[in-house]
Amino acid sequence: SLSLSLSLSLSPTEMLDRDHPPSSPCNHAIQLEDTDYTTFLLGCYNQYLRPFVWVRTGHDRIRERYGVISRIDKDSPISLKCMIRYPLDDADITIWDIIGELVLLTVEPPPKNPFEVHHTWIDNLSPPEQVICTGALLDNLQWLLSLDTIWADDNVLEDVKHLSLRHLHNLSSADTGRL
Repeated sequence: SLSLSLSLSLSPTEMLDRDHPPSSPCNHAIQLEDTDYTTFLLGCYNQYLRPFVWVRTGHDRIRERYGVISRIDKDSPISLKCMIRYPLDDADITIWDIIGELVLLTVEPPPKNPFEVHHTWIDNLSPPEQVICTGALLDNLQWLLSLDTIWADDNVLEDVKHLSLRHLHNLSSADTGRL
């Protein structure tokens, strides 16, 4: 195990070469037949002083868009821009920063707002499911807005406004006895 001072003096790549954080081999990951999906494993290990992200499925999609991921690299964490300087500069990184970057990495074309709500999908839910879904989305997006992150912008605020109206409408018209 690396000492704290040595860990802080190494780049993330050098640190991984010396003391690779554990992850289950990706060849044991669940393989989805639909190649339109990419799944990730997020691990936060106190010993390494930072979070890590591994591609679990969908390596080919990432390889096609962003370069080669060799067999050796499949079990290595990927580098995300939001985590490059963490924790060296006391960077304040949130789960939202990681999720936002992963969405931009995997969605084609990359959206302006990685937390954009897919309202058409919500339309296809039953009324009780809509109430639960809009409530959960509102809770998460309001939490996102309360943080100091690049993703807390006017696009998210507009979705919160729209979801709030929708949620209140769904609550007032729902058969609450069935919820």
